[in-house]
Amino acid sequence: MRLPLALRAAVAGLATATLVVLGPAGPASAATTIVDNATAGGFTASANWGTSAWSAQRYGADYRFASPDTTASDAAWFTATVAAAGPHTVEVWYPADAGYNNATPFVVAASGGNQTVVVNQRANGGRWVSLGTFNLAAGTRSVVGVSRWTNGTGYVVADAIRLTSTTGAPAFALPLAKSALPRSEYDDPHHDYPAIDLPVGTGTPAYAVRGGTVVIIDDSSCGRGVNLTGADGNVYTYCHFSSWSVANGATVVAGQQVGLTGNTGNSTGPHLHFGIRTGSTRRCPQNFLLALYDGVTPPAATSLPTTGCFYTSLTSATVQPLG
Repeated sequence: MRLPLALRAAVAGLATATLVVLGPAGPASAATTIVDNATAGGFTASANWGTSAWSAQRYGADYRFASPDTTASDAAWFTATVAAAGPHTVEVWYPADAGYNNATPFVVAASGGNQTVVVNQRANGGRWVSLGTFNLAAGTRSVVGVSRWTNGTGYVVADAIRLTSTTGAPAFALPLAKSALPRSEYDDPHHDYPAIDLPVGTGTPAYAVRGGTVVIIDDSSCGRGVNLTGADGNVYTYCHFSSWSVANGATVVAGQQVGLTGNTGNSTGPHLHFGIRTGSTRRCPQNFLLALYDGVTPPAATSLPTTGCFYTSLTSATVQPLG
């Protein structure tokens, strides 16, 4: 929830920090390969897989579909050339529909062996959805398969994949593109506990602030969101998404898109709610975010304060509802 500008101005500076500007921190960029089901030499499937152009959420001219089979995988495979061995973010694109499968197995041929990620293809259609980050071997081979072996109901769909090398990716990134908000928004107090609300419109991409594993949140308070457990063991919480960009349990790298902002849950207007937790202790994220904005290594989460970054620390302030 956002408070009136006058009240925000009255408490400006509660979470200020003196930092050296070294450069921007934002979403990671790296070599990317996209393979569509119609890419020459990039897709193979048996005759059991049909072709459709019915959904406007498709990538390219059409997509492939098949009925589930609980006795055999009969996977459709995407073939790609991996220029250099190393970690890659693997994303998939598919049209979503209530008649599509709610437990589609995507198989990633990682260098350590095949890994399967189950995706609900009734949601998050028409956009890139991350399966996670996997170590891939160099060379041209079948990299991502879509299996028919599922107890889910509805067609399984194979449309397109995207591989992005994350070698050399930054250790940290802002939760929003640097152009989305001025620096002054990153030191604003929250309304009733250690956290921050960042005012951006619905559909703004939100990014992982550091590498880790995500768990999907979907409740009446946070709405759609994620808990990102970082490599440091601390939890970075995002709330009020309009949609997710990652599958539950996916491994992500800093700068990888995890969702699109929105107004779901207990929220009075579109914004991104962001919080940091060490164990069960909520921490003020303002100094952490200011450091990211200024392009310097952020302070350790355990060193962040637990007070002084929310309005109820002022005796004259009215306690605002959670959201």
